[in-house]
Amino acid sequence: MSAFSTRTESDALIVTFEAPGSLNDFRNNALRDALYELIQNQPIPLLAVDLQKIDYLSSSGVAILVGLKRRVDTRQGKIVFFQVQPVVRDLLAVMKLDRFFTVADDEPTALASLRPVPTA
Repeated sequence: MSAFSTRTESDALIVTFEAPGSLNDFRNNALRDALYELIQNQPIPLLAVDLQKIDYLSSSGVAILVGLKRRVDTRQGKIVFFQVQPVVRDLLAVMKLDRFFTVADDEPTALASLRPVPTA
């Protein structure tokens, strides 16, 4: 079983983690590399990451998410996390990463936040 799955919704890539511990294994370089490769394959990456099944973040998990965001930002893309469990949301707030990451309640809100703001 893969640690995550992907699907495309309009112009955004939705990444869904399949297991609670998939982000937390510090030895899982293949997961990190596969996520980073997703970014390289997108001209301007727009990612919505479903964290519903993630019920804990270790330092390794945080490092993977930070690295993912930095790579997206470098390519002028956007990334938003959605369906974040309360314990993970609290952890991000304690580390002040809630200022660094964009978090949405659900998939439609996450996708809407990835789209450009219309100008008048």
